[in-house]
Amino acid sequence: MTAGPGFISFYHAAVVLVYLALLFLQPLWHAILPIPHGAESWWLALAATTPLLFPFKGILKGSLRSMTWAGYLLMLYLIVGVMEAWSNPPQRVPALLQTALVALYIYGMLRFSKEDR
Repeated sequence: MTAGPGFISFYHAAVVLVYLALLFLQPLWHAILPIPHGAESWWLALAATTPLLFPFKGILKGSLRSMTWAGYLLMLYLIVGVMEAWSNPPQRVPALLQTALVALYIYGMLRFSKEDR
């Protein structure tokens, strides 16, 4: 399924959208949502969002290497999401949303890597 240089595959688009959703979830969850659903801490939001910005340029370009490193990084977000969902009931919804987005990212990245590129 190859095409011209402007072609973007379905799974690449899905990976980019899911990654953008994770980028927007961090400040929403950690800084904007009121307590008890969030922490109302811009420092925590900055600390959670900044690492996600490092591989973002490569993800936009469709670099499998950047997507793979982002997947490794997102394992930390998966751990935090599961831990918060388990131990902090008021923050269960954003934590499960983060966990689901990480799982969708990993699935999309694996499918993207299997495409005939």
